[in-house]
Amino acid sequence: MAPQSEDFRAQVEGIDLTIAAEARRILVEWLGIDPATEQEQIDREALRLQQMTEDAAEQFEQATPDATYRDAVRAKATAWRAAREMVLEGELYPQVTPEMQAAQEKFEAGLDQRIEERREAARAAQDPDRWRTRNVRPNPTAGRVVERVWVSKPGWFLSLAEALIAQRIEDNQPVPMTSRDPLADELAAMIEDEMRRNPPQDPDLPF
Repeated sequence: MAPQSEDFRAQVEGIDLTIAAEARRILVEWLGIDPATEQEQIDREALRLQQMTEDAAEQFEQATPDATYRDAVRAKATAWRAAREMVLEGELYPQVTPEMQAAQEKFEAGLDQRIEERREAARAAQDPDRWRTRNVRPNPTAGRVVERVWVSKPGWFLSLAEALIAQRIEDNQPVPMTSRDPLADELAAMIEDEMRRNPPQDPDLPF
């Protein structure tokens, strides 16, 4: 790949953040463009959309005469948002064909089914460690218990705690009702042991 000019890099840095993010999302997640080797293609598509948005916004502004400076500023911002939406919906999103969407929906449905089958098999076998991999069906009650008992804990702890509580509900085992419940300390020790065994990159994130 030929080195990019300073002018090209400057143009890329000036792209509207929404346009840049959406161009990357569509090209990478839907069209299979590899950003490691084809970043310039992503940048050029974003630049194309940026230029079209600038042209459309200028036309919108010209069609809206302004009485004051404040009106002009407001009209400029409104014109940009309208132009950006028009360009993304007309130029970027149609690149994702109905066939692509149907294939993705079919894949996601199959994935959800396989996850549910694994959860059901683990539940039927009463695997006592399935919470460690969060191989447990989500349970709203478990979430409420965790919020009440361990509200100040970091994200990864809370994620594991919710899986553990959901498992215990599935297995008809007792769960703590308050932070002062002795069972809360016992379960917290299990969760903290799992975090030491398999430490997350960022304990504040839930996954």
